[in-house]
Amino acid sequence: MKKFVLFDIDFTLFDVQTFKDSNLKEYSVYKEVMQVLDETSKIAMLGIFSKGETEFQKTKLEKTGMAKFFKNEHMHIFVDKEANLTKIMDKYKDYKIFFIDDRLDLLYSAKKHLPEVFTIWVKRGWFAENQEPIVGFKADAEVENLSEVVRIVQLN
Repeated sequence: MKKFVLFDIDFTLFDVQTFKDSNLKEYSVYKEVMQVLDETSKIAMLGIFSKGETEFQKTKLEKTGMAKFFKNEHMHIFVDKEANLTKIMDKYKDYKIFFIDDRLDLLYSAKKHLPEVFTIWVKRGWFAENQEPIVGFKADAEVENLSEVVRIVQLN
């Protein structure tokens, strides 16, 4: 089965704290991101599933050089990510989906809708730091950064 990896942008790929600290001038990714995207793109199709204003999120992808890894038809950016979750999961249901996000509640919702989705919780950023445990749910994998993602996608 073909593999499809859905990445969130903020706190997953894009370093929001550096952006804020630079007065919204420095667009940067976490240090492992470009290598992870490059290696993962060789074993799976890549997509974006992010919350925010579409043009601003796409600007982050462009200014950091990440855009080259994502085809336009696989970029899904919404003001309300939760409301569009089932539509996006259904779009890729013929793939083995890996959903990577810093928000445990979204991973939980994805798993409830599509139990076979492989959830990867990136434990960095505001949401991860302030997340209460969700009773009866644990992501399939938890990572501090994305460096383990290539191996996770290869093995599952």
